[in-house]
Amino acid sequence: MINRTKDLDHAEHNYKLHTQLLEDGNYDDWAITTGFYSGIKFLQSALFPSQYICPSERTMKNFNTFAEYIKANRSLNQANAHRILENIVENYVDNDDVKNSYKDLKGVCHFARYINYNVGKQRLQVATEALTVLKDFHDKSKKL
Repeated sequence: MINRTKDLDHAEHNYKLHTQLLEDGNYDDWAITTGFYSGIKFLQSALFPSQYICPSERTMKNFNTFAEYIKANRSLNQANAHRILENIVENYVDNDDVKNSYKDLKGVCHFARYINYNVGKQRLQVATEALTVLKDFHDKSKKL
């Protein structure tokens, strides 16, 4: 039985909306955005609890949640949660598919939110495939 966390509940909530928006077919920008936020929460659930270098102490320390890790980073004025998660993925995840999928999903979400909400089916496909990789990574890490 999986240990339910707020991150996993949030991931599944966003994932459900993502799939509903895909089925609707009229809001591809929001399908991408909800997919990205679902992917973030799947990663956070997969990567915590675990040991990481504590930035303020420069030693390995156990962090139960991503929120705890952010708190440690904020003491060093590294307040951007997206950048912090990106650093964790880059430095602690050995799977290049997961790294690239996170970057791809983040990139298409940025495009959808800030550049052009008419994202096109190709970007939607990139987002959907990337989210599948992140969700599979989570499920395997939690042995679902």
